[in-house]
Amino acid sequence: MAAPLISIVTPSFNQGEFIAATIDSVLAQDYPQIEYLVVDGGSTDGTLDILHSYGERLRWLSEPDGGQADAVNKGIARTRGPIVAWLNADDVYLPGAVARAVDELEKHPEAGLVYGNAEFIDRAGTALGPCPQVEPFSLNRLIHHLDFIVQPATFFRRAAFDTVGGLDAGLRYCLDYDLWIRLARHAPVRYLPATLAQARIYAETKTASGGLERLDEIERMIRRHGRALLPNLFYGEMVKASWRAGLRALAGGSVWNGADAWRRGAFYSGAYLFRKVRYGR
Repeated sequence: MAAPLISIVTPSFNQGEFIAATIDSVLAQDYPQIEYLVVDGGSTDGTLDILHSYGERLRWLSEPDGGQADAVNKGIARTRGPIVAWLNADDVYLPGAVARAVDELEKHPEAGLVYGNAEFIDRAGTALGPCPQVEPFSLNRLIHHLDFIVQPATFFRRAAFDTVGGLDAGLRYCLDYDLWIRLARHAPVRYLPATLAQARIYAETKTASGGLERLDEIERMIRRHGRALLPNLFYGEMVKASWRAGLRALAGGSVWNGADAWRRGAFYSGAYLFRKVRYGR
């Protein structure tokens, strides 16, 4: 039987510092049937020179878009593989990652999504250690406790992605988290205990810089999936972000906004302490 085609999309915007490593990690995969597309949002930092340098080895486009989710949706729509993935322009695949993921999906035709382990790297690409949050799949824990799926270590079926409506372009920070939940409600999810990718962490990432805005979006998103509050393991992060936001608001002369942020921080602080007392974590 012929190996199924996998389509990989890299959304990009001003990631010239990292994108060559991302592209190289895809082009170096040993899987024979890869369709790769970089969807750039009109970068001005030298990214386009890097894309040009790959010549015919790389298919890409550059035009304004509506953000990361829009770029990924557009890229997947312009490809044709029955298995799809996206790799952000600052992350990388490890050798053999695509072959392992496709093999797992081929062994489990009922599955809509497969994810593996990942490790963190720093700005220079130095490995920092495994992503500790990754664990075997449980939809209950995904909704109520934490997002334990690391995005660059995920691969899914186009049919499942299309059925659930793709990524929500209205989300900026938790577009992947929301997709995992919707995919899991549509088809089984497989956890592959192998390290497939490296996720880069540095100060300018959306996760690191999103602050209270990011947590507010996660809270709104998770309510759509039946949970009234943030997942449990976000409580401590919300407490810190709320207090920082309150201080910034007061420093800017907005007493009302500062008090509102601190009110939310106090609420989640109480919820955090209750959870610690009741469950020990």
